[in-house]
Amino acid sequence: MKNKITLMACSALLTQTLFIPGHQAAASGFALRETDAISLGNAYVGSVSRAGDASTVLMNPAGMSFLDYSELQGNAFYAGPVARFSGQNYMGPGITTPGVQGNRGITDAATAAGYGVLKIDPHWAIGYGFYTPYGQRANYPSNWVGRYQSLVSSITDYELGIMASYRFNKRFSIGVGPRMGFLTGRFTRDVNLGALNAFGPTTADMAGNAFGFGYDAGILYKPDDATQIGINYQSRISYDLSTRTKFSPPPLLAANRLVNGSLIAQSGHGAMQVTLPDSVSFGITRVLSPRWTIMLQGEWTHWSLLHSLNNISDHPGGASTSIPVNWRNSWFGGIGATYQVSKAVLLRGGFSYDQSPTTFRNRNTITPDTNRFDLAGGVDYTPIKRLTLTLSYAHIFGTNPKINDAASATSGRLIGSYNDYGNIVAFGVRTRF
Repeated sequence: MKNKITLMACSALLTQTLFIPGHQAAASGFALRETDAISLGNAYVGSVSRAGDASTVLMNPAGMSFLDYSELQGNAFYAGPVARFSGQNYMGPGITTPGVQGNRGITDAATAAGYGVLKIDPHWAIGYGFYTPYGQRANYPSNWVGRYQSLVSSITDYELGIMASYRFNKRFSIGVGPRMGFLTGRFTRDVNLGALNAFGPTTADMAGNAFGFGYDAGILYKPDDATQIGINYQSRISYDLSTRTKFSPPPLLAANRLVNGSLIAQSGHGAMQVTLPDSVSFGITRVLSPRWTIMLQGEWTHWSLLHSLNNISDHPGGASTSIPVNWRNSWFGGIGATYQVSKAVLLRGGFSYDQSPTTFRNRNTITPDTNRFDLAGGVDYTPIKRLTLTLSYAHIFGTNPKINDAASATSGRLIGSYNDYGNIVAFGVRTRF
């Protein structure tokens, strides 16, 4: 037992040291579903009820006590998302902002997640998970027509969960534990200064970070030996961010004391309160035969908690800003299956639908989100008894959302549409001991 605890501690430290991810949202809003390679191969379906690997720490902690062994799991992901804009930014009737239209908007990125479960006895298990449940990277070119709307948008939520699970009998278990999060964000855009734009772009840059705390709670029930039903609740987490706003004028404007002095006065520190949503997921896993298993899953996310992002300056004359959000609550649902080809090879597949919290009325350039469909497949390979390798691929189909947005009174109105889609590859390693 002592050796197992030491191995778990070393794994947790290594995960936090090496797996510091950058990423782009591949779920509704700026949520991330890239939590483990197994779930990706089933189009993010089955994680709340399968209780078959260490990622159940995050998906449903009740599943930890149903595992046969202690386990360590590492996952790496590569995402290639695209949100290509086509349209114009109108400053007035027939007056458009010069610049480029078509560009990817979203950058390729990599991310990772790690989990560990320690089986104490047939009833008790504890575990950890280090992952990024929320994140986004948007990076438009400096000469984009929507540069007065936004340029760089970066949101990352790193979380560490410590969970415990108790199995009452062979049919029923519960799991619960705290989550500790660190949220960091950065937003930039060019400021429209009218005739002064001729001297070059003036960029506004706002960044902030904060710690927050929440919890997970789940149950797992087996009505018979072939069926598992899971329900999991992830609490909301509120963050009180300390922010800093800075204006960067071009050299000729920076040399002007009046202009530069005004921009310096508006710069400085501030505060922003952000609440990341709670969610409820539920699902069923059913073994149909020695080879076939089928999974169904649904999820509700409380996105309507995000009304706006308000940065309040801490001094008179400072730039207080507000980014309207006004999102709706959203649903996710899908079906997945596995086929056991041999003792060493298992195939995965799945299809899911992820509803966006955005609509045409509140879609913006920071999160040009849309409803999406996910089609995925993967393979597990077990070369030796207690080691499994997983390779998965998913394609995300967007629905080409339209946008009609004015970020501020001087930003102009961006009218057009996005071409959204993405490809994700994941690799996972699981070892049981």
